[in-house]
Amino acid sequence: MRPIVEWHTHVIPPEDTTDPHWKGNCPLTIENVIDAHEKNDIALSVVTDSVHQLSGLSKPAALDALKGWHDRAAALQEKYRGKIVCFASSAPPGGKDFEKELVRAFDDLKLKGVFICSSVWKTYPDEDEARGFWEIVADRDLPVFIHPPASAYGEEKMRNYGLNSSIGRPADNMLALGRLIVGGIFERHPKLKIVGSHLGGGISEVIGRMDYAYEMRDQSFLGNYSPLLIKKPPSEYLKMMYLDLACYHLPAAKCAMETVGVDHVLYGSDAPPLTWLKPRAIKLVEDLPVSEEDRAKIFAGNALKLMNLKKADLPPVLQHYAAA
Repeated sequence: MRPIVEWHTHVIPPEDTTDPHWKGNCPLTIENVIDAHEKNDIALSVVTDSVHQLSGLSKPAALDALKGWHDRAAALQEKYRGKIVCFASSAPPGGKDFEKELVRAFDDLKLKGVFICSSVWKTYPDEDEARGFWEIVADRDLPVFIHPPASAYGEEKMRNYGLNSSIGRPADNMLALGRLIVGGIFERHPKLKIVGSHLGGGISEVIGRMDYAYEMRDQSFLGNYSPLLIKKPPSEYLKMMYLDLACYHLPAAKCAMETVGVDHVLYGSDAPPLTWLKPRAIKLVEDLPVSEEDRAKIFAGNALKLMNLKKADLPPVLQHYAAA
């Protein structure tokens, strides 16, 4: 077994796996997670429910869906202890009932982090309604994994050629991370552990533009820059975030790594659902021009540092990373 932590793998509720969309072959099951985990010699997998369905649900129905996932996740985490850990899911603008459920997921069910979509109900996680969410995760020193929703704004222009998935959704993710930065999330909670999926949707390529917008501020033709909620250029806050390497493109992975630093990138494959690509995701990390010590951080050390796992949560090959 290789000392690899798979940061990015999904399951969905069992009743959703029979949707006709999957044509009887849904990859997003715990059985497929474990199969891919074992075939690729993965030491530990982080399992999340992508909660793509939340935007299409009322708040009461969304809350029920989250409760169901949390109960299943706790059971899966116990059943496959030493092979997987599970994250809660949430909708940051949901309000007090969602916050109460997140506390249950962390404190009672012992889930190891939280997965959120970059937008839900046409809101983003920097908005005032989400402040309670951020206080809960900051108080518990747990990671927040930010991932695009199933549909991006402007989807009607991206319905062919997979453009909604390949361009629209990463752009939504990048926008959420950018809004969190300029919205002052790290000024309020400087120790937050925020992880952007898929290289943060390409934020490393545009962070220079965010910096010069900050430098010019209201003296430019770029638009209003108030209220001013940050004290440093946006690139300094981006270096406080983490990015997973689920991209399958070495130059893009190198750009992200050079932007945030080798201590802030994590191996991830998005497999399942992209299960057949998992070996390619592993090879991407093997091809990065880094020392073996840094490669070990990318494959496992950085992720385990974020989650503060105990020895009982880890397979023997990773137990030297256990929290005190």
